[in-house]
Amino acid sequence: MASLRIFGVLLLLRQTSASAIDVSSRPYGTCKSLDIPVFATAPSAIYDIPRVDNDLQATAWAIFDATRSTPHNVKSIIKNTTTSATFNIHAQLCIPRDSKKSDILHIATHGVHYDSRYWDSKYQPESHSYVNAALKAGYSILTYDRLGVGQSDIPDAYTVVQAPLEQEILRQLTLMARNGTLYNFAEKAKPASAAFKALPKPRKIVHVGHSFGSFLTSAFIANYGALSDGALITGYLLTQFLASSGSTTFNVEYAATSNPPYKRPSGYVVAQKSGIQNVFFAGDLKTAYTPALLDYGNEIKQPVPIAEFASAFWLIGRKGLDFKAPIQYLLPEFDFYVCRGDCNNLANITALYESYPNATDIEVAIQPNTGHALPLHNNATAGFQVSFDFLTRHGL
Repeated sequence: MASLRIFGVLLLLRQTSASAIDVSSRPYGTCKSLDIPVFATAPSAIYDIPRVDNDLQATAWAIFDATRSTPHNVKSIIKNTTTSATFNIHAQLCIPRDSKKSDILHIATHGVHYDSRYWDSKYQPESHSYVNAALKAGYSILTYDRLGVGQSDIPDAYTVVQAPLEQEILRQLTLMARNGTLYNFAEKAKPASAAFKALPKPRKIVHVGHSFGSFLTSAFIANYGALSDGALITGYLLTQFLASSGSTTFNVEYAATSNPPYKRPSGYVVAQKSGIQNVFFAGDLKTAYTPALLDYGNEIKQPVPIAEFASAFWLIGRKGLDFKAPIQYLLPEFDFYVCRGDCNNLANITALYESYPNATDIEVAIQPNTGHALPLHNNATAGFQVSFDFLTRHGL
């Protein structure tokens, strides 16, 4: 049994220290950083994947992962295990000044090679921060660093950070939001802020995903549909082209010795700048994004634990009978990782309804002249508005 024991009291002390330096006033609301102790138990496995302890092995792993005969299913499992532990999850909760939709909470889950900063660009935030756009639209929003990423705990890359556990962490965060524990935790975290005082628990929760975060969100609403009031799925569509470009596209290197190096153990890889461009950026070079946006996208990249890739199959193809809410698939037009560079006319609405037969509405929207990382493109705010308009039409 893979196990990592972290005591809640220590996490609370860490949370208090971290949040003391980060309560930020935004043009349309207030945000507070939190380190949240989350207890989670989930099935895990020992997978038949190579070790990565240097750059040579990082490239060899990417080739192994992308090889067409490499199994990405239960055939890759050597031994089934269970992971049960309390993990520190770094998060940011933002509350809008406009109270009209403040009782609707977005829970946003980022994808691979990024952390929660994906949703909250510090580069020209008025044009590229989904967090700021959500606050302007009147929504509350929780973003968080997935396990193994950013300021959250960094456990073993082979046996701990796996898809079922990450889905369970998303479930626990959702339950905390629904029962009021999350807001109570935010209110008590130092320093005190009037914006977080005596907040009522959310009336509705919208789950938002990007890339691997959309893998997780799609599986979550399939498995726990009653816990969600709506979903925005970005950078993800289950077709024969999804991830068909392979892990070699990321041009990975060993995170611990990259330039700059990351404090990561064995099994964590990070994309080189060329890999960031390959996967996350696309469109007309003169109009879709700027060199500065690519530089920023490379600056905020994060390492990835390789068992995440080995275990991702657990999230695919789930059928959500209990999900009775609207879903929007927002596809960047030229998403290379999802659509091999052209998402036009690729979605099959009938197949999507087969996955979520009781969804109240399923919409597929194409955002023109954008790549996989929508917020890091020039027309990001237009894409955000497409999603907000969809939610408004459904009372969200």
